[in-house]
Amino acid sequence: MKPWKTANRSRIRSTRPRGRCPSWVACLLIAALVSGRWEMNSCAAEPAGPLVIDEYEVVIAGGTTAALAAAIASAEKGAKTALLEPTDWIGGQLTASGVPAVDEAWHSITDKTTGKVLLDVSTLARKPKNMTPKFRDMLLETGCPGGCWVSRFCFEPKPVLDEHLLPATAAVASRLTVYPNTVVKSLTTDESTKRVTGLVAIRRFPRTGVKWQGYDRPPSADIVDWYSAEPSERFEKRTLRFDGSRAGKRFVVIEATEWGEVLALCGARYLVGVDEFDGAVKGDDTYGQATVYGVVQEYSEEPKIEPVPDLGVDRLGFGPYTERDDAWEKIWTYRRLRGSGDKPQPGDLSLQNWGYSSETNDGGNDYPFEYLFKTKAATDEEADDWHGGVDLGVLEASEKRALAWHYWLKANTPEGIEPEQITLSIGTLGTGHGLSKLPYIRDTRRSIGLDGFVLRFADLSGSASQRTGTKFADRIAIGAYPGGRPPDGRP
Repeated sequence: MKPWKTANRSRIRSTRPRGRCPSWVACLLIAALVSGRWEMNSCAAEPAGPLVIDEYEVVIAGGTTAALAAAIASAEKGAKTALLEPTDWIGGQLTASGVPAVDEAWHSITDKTTGKVLLDVSTLARKPKNMTPKFRDMLLETGCPGGCWVSRFCFEPKPVLDEHLLPATAAVASRLTVYPNTVVKSLTTDESTKRVTGLVAIRRFPRTGVKWQGYDRPPSADIVDWYSAEPSERFEKRTLRFDGSRAGKRFVVIEATEWGEVLALCGARYLVGVDEFDGAVKGDDTYGQATVYGVVQEYSEEPKIEPVPDLGVDRLGFGPYTERDDAWEKIWTYRRLRGSGDKPQPGDLSLQNWGYSSETNDGGNDYPFEYLFKTKAATDEEADDWHGGVDLGVLEASEKRALAWHYWLKANTPEGIEPEQITLSIGTLGTGHGLSKLPYIRDTRRSIGLDGFVLRFADLSGSASQRTGTKFADRIAIGAYPGGRPPDGRP
């Protein structure tokens, strides 16, 4: 299959090489959806210097679900839009971050005295009219081929990637370009207005012979290489300079990265870690939410030989389900991606994303022992040679824990299931090592708004009859995640 032809490229030279590309490109059906505006990964990069690109009015850093929503909205409004995705799978949590079993609201608010249900959050959240229409339609069409119990929607990521995550509308597709395997390296800002005027990105192309298109090694081994402009043994590179400095031209950079990288690089005020108090603009940046890599296991009819490495990981166990006789079965079906029924069956694919319990001092592949993000001071020191602003040691430790959890769960199968019937499902998450392409992130760098505005818990709360918190005159995006105590007992 030859590379998809691009059109109307008067101000940008194609970054694709000449020649034949690997057969895996044939699987990227989204390339057709964007009418050639998917800058496909390929065999090698063209030997050239930095590419200056000045055709875009909106550049979206990151390929999360939020990034996709912003990209589609931007293109629908008529803006020439670029989306920069650090992996070759757009979609964030649904795909590259390896949690395609979609968590849904499940709780109710009850009167502590009478037990009367004051507000059934689950029912309200699941009403179609209260869901984002395009996302709702995608989920309803995809369904729940996993038969999991965490959600109504558990599915393998690749079909969703191929069939749903970019618009087929020609008018939108003609204004939207996706750059896969592209990370943010630096930003330029106007000294007087503090507006971002340009963005430098690094695009990588796996060399011939590199397996799994470069996803044969976990991220901790390659992240620094991803952010380096220099070609390496594994990747050719291309520096992309998105220039918005032309007089009279609109230029907007949207922060939609998993790691809040634009915030860290442009000098904006932000929070990271744990806030000092509700509404504070400072806090403890040394710890926060746990990091976790998704891993998928397969239940085979016949036993398979799988070498078991010594990863040196401890405190593995059923966590909050320690006392349950059906702990293994419940964990297996919790985020199952393929299968049906209450019991594990041959042919099942089970996504593992199991928490850690401070009460039992053990748990699954969650890694709550250290914080992924560097402190603000360490982040500032890295800004001149940026490679994500994350602690590579923590990244590696969380990778090891995820793999160790697979082997632990495999070794503790219930009666009737042989350990050798449970194997790592290589390829389901698009990698040769079995882990997701990037970890699932529960918290990140968070912007401090104009005049020091920070969304408070009080803005989100109210009486059950109120059904909403503070009503703002403008619009605001919110996000929240219930936390717990870290393993060392800090509040």
